[in-house]
Amino acid sequence: MNFMGDLVEMTFNREQLQGIFLSIGRPELTIYRNERKDVGYEIRIRINVRADNYEFLLSIHRGLNVNGIDSKFKERESNIRPKPILWVSGIINIRALCDMMPKDTPSNKSKWDSFSEAADLIYMGEHSKQEGLDKLLRLKGEI
Repeated sequence: MNFMGDLVEMTFNREQLQGIFLSIGRPELTIYRNERKDVGYEIRIRINVRADNYEFLLSIHRGLNVNGIDSKFKERESNIRPKPILWVSGIINIRALCDMMPKDTPSNKSKWDSFSEAADLIYMGEHSKQEGLDKLLRLKGEI
């Protein structure tokens, strides 16, 4: 059996996706200054998975799609990092992936619980108010 050849047609199931995202998924919450926004900041939220193997990411992509979660991938992330990347963005997709993750599980630096809480704040529109922005900054450990 050729594992790499089998990956081309493989679709990861829910439990496998949980393990993949707990181990190599990188939840990312970025808050940066933007004077055009009501509170003066813009929020970007997404989850990245980087791998050396494009077929592995395609298998993740198919598994997410089966679970109703849209993802995107590129064969080359950038000129500086010419390896493949898959990411999940859009608050609906982020929340669906967070809901799929097991709760109260130690994960990569225990980011998933606070990331899920941040996603909920953004989904509810709280990030566009000063109080919500302050909560996000606290979750990031910046205040």
